[in-house]
Amino acid sequence: MELLNKKLKVVFLTGFLILTYTPVVLCITPPVVYVAGNGSGDFNCSGENDHIPINQALKFVTENPGYTTVYLKGPFTYVIDDTLLIGSNTILEGDSNVTVKLVRNAGWSSTKPLIKENTSSSHNITIQGFTIDGNREGNANIKSGDGYHNLMHLSDCQNVSVYDMHLINNHGDGLKTDNCSNITFCNNEAYLLGHDVLYASASSNVEAYNNRITCRTNSGLRLYNTNHAKLYDNIITSEGSGGVGIEIQRDKGSMDDIEVYNNTIYETALAGIWFFSQGLDSESATNVHIHHNRIYDTGTVSGNEVIGGILSVGFNAIIENNVIDGAYGAGIVQNDAFFSAPAGSGYTVTVRNNIITNTRTSAVGGNGSGICNKLTDTHAFILQNNSLYNNTGGNYMGIQDPLSDIIVDPQYADPDKHDYHLKSKSGRWNGSCWVNDNITSPCIDAGYPFSDYSKEPEPNGNRINIGMDGNTWYASKSEFEVLNNSSDNNGSSDDSDGHEGDESHGGHESHGSSGSGSGSGGAGGSPEPAKNVEVKELSQGFITNDKNIKFDFTRNATCVVYVGFYAKKTLGKTTTIVEMLKDKSTLVSELPSGEVYRSLNIWVGNGGIATSKNIENPVVCFKVEKSWIKDKNVDQSSIILNMYNDTKWDPLSTSLSDEDDMYLYFTAETPGFSSFVITGKMVEEEILAEILPQPDPQILEQNNGYIGSDVEKKPEQAGNTKTENKKTENKKTGNASIFEKENKDLPGFEIISCIVCLLSVLLYRRK
Repeated sequence: MELLNKKLKVVFLTGFLILTYTPVVLCITPPVVYVAGNGSGDFNCSGENDHIPINQALKFVTENPGYTTVYLKGPFTYVIDDTLLIGSNTILEGDSNVTVKLVRNAGWSSTKPLIKENTSSSHNITIQGFTIDGNREGNANIKSGDGYHNLMHLSDCQNVSVYDMHLINNHGDGLKTDNCSNITFCNNEAYLLGHDVLYASASSNVEAYNNRITCRTNSGLRLYNTNHAKLYDNIITSEGSGGVGIEIQRDKGSMDDIEVYNNTIYETALAGIWFFSQGLDSESATNVHIHHNRIYDTGTVSGNEVIGGILSVGFNAIIENNVIDGAYGAGIVQNDAFFSAPAGSGYTVTVRNNIITNTRTSAVGGNGSGICNKLTDTHAFILQNNSLYNNTGGNYMGIQDPLSDIIVDPQYADPDKHDYHLKSKSGRWNGSCWVNDNITSPCIDAGYPFSDYSKEPEPNGNRINIGMDGNTWYASKSEFEVLNNSSDNNGSSDDSDGHEGDESHGGHESHGSSGSGSGSGGAGGSPEPAKNVEVKELSQGFITNDKNIKFDFTRNATCVVYVGFYAKKTLGKTTTIVEMLKDKSTLVSELPSGEVYRSLNIWVGNGGIATSKNIENPVVCFKVEKSWIKDKNVDQSSIILNMYNDTKWDPLSTSLSDEDDMYLYFTAETPGFSSFVITGKMVEEEILAEILPQPDPQILEQNNGYIGSDVEKKPEQAGNTKTENKKTENKKTGNASIFEKENKDLPGFEIISCIVCLLSVLLYRRK
């Protein structure tokens, strides 16, 4: 009897466990499967070994196509002692008061995460809405950063989304991806993780945005040998030993197309942004674009070289329209702070439209300079229209002072509260409305002249502001409005990307560019002042070697129709700019001879790229109004394009190519691109040179008989066919006949005729 009772107890317990962990499939309503901690779910947990029913639910969804979602009901903490396995086409979602927590003293290996893919090549995985707790305190016997207890680790997966999550308190990464693609990591909050919050390794097409991150160690967001990534609108700081805000690392293969923008990074223990390469060639570490970030008080750990606002080594990059305030060590620096610099040279970082202020010294990391190059033999900066102020170690170290930067107080709205909007008498955005200040920042309308400004509110001065609000809807307004004659053009192209990725336009020397290219490049000289630009138009294209390239200006903002040439090298995405000027260019000393139709500048790409080494057979197609030709009485065959070349004007070979009701179209062959003037000659000037000398009156008196009879005969010649044809031909060409001019120019023609007649009558009567 006692044995029977024991058997009944075993059966009862077994049945209970089966009922607890096995769903009644017929009762589950698609597409959602619910997991609960109080018996109300399709699968139910008890607070111990909760990975078992959750994995059963995940497996059920994977195996039944009519189901999509495993939903964790709250308010419960689900304690797991094994990895949760998520399959393709599956959503793991939970209430905001749900926590999935690692068991105490888990004893897991260093490669075992809390959540991973069910099988290799999984796809369409979404994790959203709940908290994952790595239980750092309950697993204190292991070291952070050695791969233990990653909250999520996915390999060889496609289409991964993690959002609205709360990630806390572990020894490893928040989300690590190996060889994955199409990854979205957004609207998450991460607090004191043991390694990187997002670690994308050998992955592609990564987006991370709207995350709030507090680092304990290592980085907030990290890319490693990863391409095509956008990191934006994140807020990143650190506590304790902390780490880097954003880390971009390459050691093999190509790594490019990385955009980091609109982030706020502050009080990180190490650098705000750190990008570095350990590879062998600069071509494989390109196209990093860092713009419109607010970075302040970064690099607080004095005993480390990986500090500063932005730290770079071994990359080609563009850093523009950022504010870097109060960084330790340096504002922007190129330095092999942790790893040795890669082999080779030619690594160039373009720094434009940034404000760098109040940089501080660090015991190990630097003397507090604004922009610093510690690798001058292999690395270089191109500096264009930055503003620097009150940097402890000076504004530049290892760099020649550029002409286009300004050293001036930028007039922040409230630096103590890290409000880096620029003061303006005409209007400043304060976060909720526009307000007016009693002073206007010198950084307004002081940015790189070829940068897009189309997003700035009116009045915008037709020029970008320096700082993080440049070319945004929140840019402080210009004190004076600059009006274009063409109401349909705002002075820039329709393409608002900056940022555009990788293109830049270079500065130009004050005397004008020579015929060999688009400008002197370098640190960006003194280009055309915005106040002298009536209107400008941009055209973008991709320059590929062995191709005929054409930049069309379809908005008809200027007199230039297109610019073309044959490309000898691949130069990538390039912007060509035409500026139509109000007056003669400030880059030239004088105007060429002739009647001036238009003065203009044409710049192609980054400084120095449009050279004979890279392009050949450049041409400019332009148009001239027929009404101007008529009003000025200009001979259309005299219309030419003049190019300013080495302090003098060179007339270019120009030919008429087409016409319509309003314009004549011309094509000119040019040796390069710089300042140009379109001119023509007036018709009257040419005709006067052809007029015969006036006859001597004394000769007329001596031969009055002959002249008189000749003059009397001339009216009879009105019917002369040859003369009539000549008159008709001259009317067609717009020229007055020389014959008519001779008659008009004979002095006293009618008087002499009368005198001759009277003398003839008197002589006849005497006879």
